[in-house]
Amino acid sequence: MKMKKQNLKTLMKSTLLGIAASSLLFTACNNDEEEMMEPEMPTGMLTVSDQTISQNTIIVSNVNLDQDGWIVVHASEQGGPVVPDIISEPVLVEAGEANNVEVTLNDFASLSDGASVWVMLHNDDGEAGVYEFDGANGLDAPITTEAGDIVMSEITLSAPSVTVSNQVVSENKVVMEEVNAAVDGWIVIHEDNGEGNPGPVLGQTFVEAGSNSNVMIDLGNATFAGGEMLFPMLHVESPADGEYGFPDNGDGPEVFGDNVVVVGFETQAPTGSITAENQIVQGNTITVSDLTVDATAWVVVHASNEAGDGPEVPGIISTPVQLESGSNSNVQIDINQDNPLNGGDVIYIMIHTENGVIGEYEFDGANGFDGPITTQTITIEAPAGEFVANNQTVSQTQVVVESITVSQPSWVVVHRDNGNGSFVAPGIISEPVALEAGTTENVEISFTEELTDGETLWIMLHNDNGTVGSYEFDGANGFDNPITFSSIEISAPGVIAENQVVTNDMVTIAEVNAAVDGWIVIHEDNGDGTPGPVIGQTFVNAGINTDVMVDVSAGTVASGDVLFPMLHVEDPVDGEYGFPDNGDAPEAFNGNVVVVSFTVL
Repeated sequence: MKMKKQNLKTLMKSTLLGIAASSLLFTACNNDEEEMMEPEMPTGMLTVSDQTISQNTIIVSNVNLDQDGWIVVHASEQGGPVVPDIISEPVLVEAGEANNVEVTLNDFASLSDGASVWVMLHNDDGEAGVYEFDGANGLDAPITTEAGDIVMSEITLSAPSVTVSNQVVSENKVVMEEVNAAVDGWIVIHEDNGEGNPGPVLGQTFVEAGSNSNVMIDLGNATFAGGEMLFPMLHVESPADGEYGFPDNGDGPEVFGDNVVVVGFETQAPTGSITAENQIVQGNTITVSDLTVDATAWVVVHASNEAGDGPEVPGIISTPVQLESGSNSNVQIDINQDNPLNGGDVIYIMIHTENGVIGEYEFDGANGFDGPITTQTITIEAPAGEFVANNQTVSQTQVVVESITVSQPSWVVVHRDNGNGSFVAPGIISEPVALEAGTTENVEISFTEELTDGETLWIMLHNDNGTVGSYEFDGANGFDNPITFSSIEISAPGVIAENQVVTNDMVTIAEVNAAVDGWIVIHEDNGDGTPGPVIGQTFVNAGINTDVMVDVSAGTVASGDVLFPMLHVEDPVDGEYGFPDNGDAPEAFNGNVVVVSFTVL
């Protein structure tokens, strides 16, 4: 006959009846004694806590018995244990102390996450080693304390679990929000077997007993377009060797009740957005205002195809830039040096996924790696610039451009006049001067060829692309093309002096044409027809100075002497003639000092 399940109150009554029956039997067998002797009751204690269970097994941390006994688990109902039925395998414990006793559940009808159960100690009488408690036969009854309370503990069981959301696979990895493991183990990602169930393993990682947050698993070279189902499954680490060995070497799936601990989630297609404006290329660099992605990604630039109706793929014309998940502001992309961009070119800024070999851009249109996500077209604007340069007398064989404004890194160079109202190109006669974007004032340009007094020169701004910092314009390679140009006329600095009578130690220089403020310096003859010691000087302003008077009283001048007026520059600007110890060097044109001679009459 099957017995009905009983609650704690009924259990206690049954237990006491069993004990009384045993006492009567003992009395009948000893009726020759004057007093009835009470049987010695077994005693014991147990320690067990709320826990997450592994493989449906409860761990009793400590048991102490004075004779052999049983540990069993009863279901819970209305705040007490359901008896006499048990929901576990009975575990026989020898007299004495035992630690970490494993009790495996075998009835899962009432098992759920957060369920309460009762862990109870029972006597082992009747047939030794056979659990016989049925609540009525008096055998293997619960052990009680001296106060008559059954030795038992109610605990709450938690299920091992995996928490994961639908997500984009980023850098070949997925993230489990939480893994709650009862013991050390593995979280294993299975792909779909084609029937909506776990199939082959894509990747796994070790997890420790307890709660593990943001657990990341590498899925290798598998690629995902979005919509694929993946199945994270919890496995136990057994044997404890630090290596995932299932199915050949243990590490079986974790279970709770009849079910493997596994969940499913869906991969999502990566998404992104691009904010970019039409712009002038800065050297070889374009700037994208914002690139927002929901996974690690690449941004690249594709040229227009021959038909002009889309990007040229799979080839790119830029250095790939890796993007972090989230918003990336003012991202600079370098255009390949052999793909110079010109005004009017349409290019395609494109975000690609990052999978396969992480850190390596691998898109080839066929291998499935680093595929496109989204794109935006922009039009390249022509480089812009302007300058102010006037006709001028040159100082130290340098032309000065008063102001240059450019919208991108540029060059300023000088071309020779071709005699037909235009310039000689592509050759230049100056050292190229590099310019940063913005306005630069008083730009000095030096020359690699000699100039001619009164000739026309063409000042020209060029873009700086290709190898930035290297002037490469040859009229054919597409690098460093002209932006704007204009001509100026130059004159050489000069001195005009006539033979004259020296009166009151004063000489007169008829004209001084100075490119910059400076000094007209009178040298006496050093004895071989070349300028010797200085015997006088006076300040002259930039421009034309006429009838310049110079005091030569520092020397002795006689009729027939040859004197040498020489033009010097005022540098540093301190109002004092300091040559040779403090600047104020001689003015030069084409490497020749600006000096003439005259004879004293």
